[in-house]
Amino acid sequence: MNLKQRMRERALELGFDDIGFTTTEPLDLYLKEIDSRGDMYDWVMTDKFNLRESASPREKHPWARSLLVLIRNYHNRSFPPQMIGKIGRRYLIDERVEKGVEHRRLVDFFHFLKDEGVRHFFDAATPARMSAARAGLVTYGKNCFAFAGRSMLGASWVLILPLLIDAEVAPDAPSIEVGCPSWCRDVCIAACPTRAIYAQKKMRPQKCIAFQSYYSKGITPMELREPMGTWVYGCDRCQEVCPRNQPWMNQDLPTNGPLMERAGDFSLDTLLTMSEKHYVEKVWPLAFYIAKENVAKWQMNAARALGNLGDRQFVPLLAQYLAENESEKVRGMCAWALGRLGGPAAGKALASRRQTAEGLVKQEIESALENLAS
Repeated sequence: MNLKQRMRERALELGFDDIGFTTTEPLDLYLKEIDSRGDMYDWVMTDKFNLRESASPREKHPWARSLLVLIRNYHNRSFPPQMIGKIGRRYLIDERVEKGVEHRRLVDFFHFLKDEGVRHFFDAATPARMSAARAGLVTYGKNCFAFAGRSMLGASWVLILPLLIDAEVAPDAPSIEVGCPSWCRDVCIAACPTRAIYAQKKMRPQKCIAFQSYYSKGITPMELREPMGTWVYGCDRCQEVCPRNQPWMNQDLPTNGPLMERAGDFSLDTLLTMSEKHYVEKVWPLAFYIAKENVAKWQMNAARALGNLGDRQFVPLLAQYLAENESEKVRGMCAWALGRLGGPAAGKALASRRQTAEGLVKQEIESALENLAS
């Protein structure tokens, strides 16, 4: 059994769903796409995280001879119903901070490579989906997601881990193609709430709910607030409607017990009112793209989601945080949410803060009151 076969056998033994190999030559198609829409990607062209540099693995890591790609199904258990539509499924099983089962699986594979004398490195900036497609593991969807080729009933709930290795391994046949059925009428594009997906395999990243929920600065743009609905961290909408995902989603999956136990930590009212201690101990370890120091980002997202939830029982809570929260963007979003929910109590809460509010918060209160009057 040669090295490639041994690596494949060990990966499957450890519970990875598939493994593939490709070269470390530049990911030309990825680079071409980035260059064609450069104005959409300027925000990630930094010294710390440069997409162009990371798409040329051998230039960035001259010692690397092959790109080994592992994939793992992250939807092998059911998710708490109260978290669906609020937090993307991928983030609900992210164990990189808490170092759970998935982390240990990867560490065991690293130990195997070390025992084989294979130098390896995980570069988080390596374009994962393109690497997996060039390694023959996935095809693309019109929604820009990667769909498993030989496992998971062809679904897109795929965690991709590209590893640079110093061993020369024969590459697998690439599968860089759109695998969507011919009869699909672009339901993912139609379902994208913010119109981030604007054509087949085309996305405006800064309009994506995922980007807005954790990377964007300041208060969420007005035109995106209502379309973002109740999502507070990530989004699954284009995957949920995809015909290719229905065979997997329509299964009876076992319950994720540990996640069910902590679902209450992520309820919208809890997120709005949480202390820094609750955030750092309960929320951040599972959803760490928002910095530990930025609890206000979560609270702003929660206020917006409560406004879109349409339940006026949360008017008193939003009114309280309009008056008391330290963050201007949280107070501003509470004002917007009150205007969205409407009703006499919401109007009274807004009017009571109108005279003392300043800057952004005053603007949001004025706008909300106008909406209530119209």
